[in-house]
Amino acid sequence: MKTDEQPIFKKIIESIDAGITSGAYARGEAIPSEPELCRLFDTTRMTVRRAIDALVNEGKLYRVQGKGTFVSHFELNKTYQKHGFTSNMRSLGVKPSSRVLFAGECAANEYVRSNLELEPDEPVFCLKRVRLADLEPIAIERVWLSLRRFPTLPQYDFSQESLYEVLRRDYDIEAGYSQQKINAITVSSDDARILFDAKKGVALRMRNVDYGKNLRPIAVADSLYHGSKYTLDVVI
Repeated sequence: MKTDEQPIFKKIIESIDAGITSGAYARGEAIPSEPELCRLFDTTRMTVRRAIDALVNEGKLYRVQGKGTFVSHFELNKTYQKHGFTSNMRSLGVKPSSRVLFAGECAANEYVRSNLELEPDEPVFCLKRVRLADLEPIAIERVWLSLRRFPTLPQYDFSQESLYEVLRRDYDIEAGYSQQKINAITVSSDDARILFDAKKGVALRMRNVDYGKNLRPIAVADSLYHGSKYTLDVVI
């Protein structure tokens, strides 16, 4: 991430927030478009979008497809608590465990590098695990993080350690919020063999970009959950 982008990111949030508070952006009315904000703050579309995402996440703005971004009629105080796999499984009365398939430096595609906001030569740490409940495979989880930012990650045994507990303990990193995309897909090859003991099966795919409380990206994750063993409950 460029060192001069973070202050601009904060300025965009503060400017829109001030406009909402003062009434310059009335409730139910559109804020300036992303291209307009890019010109106004002399910054990139990605920086503007992240600022808007933060205000949407707080309930101060909402998007309408094809029309723009608007000031919310009401401000909602929303609290999302992200429970890890281990705590979720224990709450169900089953024993969680993990089997590490890979942990170390790897190549990362443009989706990962872009969402982590990495420099072109920045190395990436990859963690691929099978998550189990009472020794039954529930999910295959792939996570990517900056190896420059978190250089000691290859030293840990993540079949025993919680990734986010390591980040909290050793790097003073706490997850602030997460952007998640969910869809059902057909899985084949090695992933199907691991999850279903079959040539193919249906899985729930969850792609996350997790951000710290300073709104800096921490990790990108791509997980496959067994379609008939895992139910996602969303509380709004």
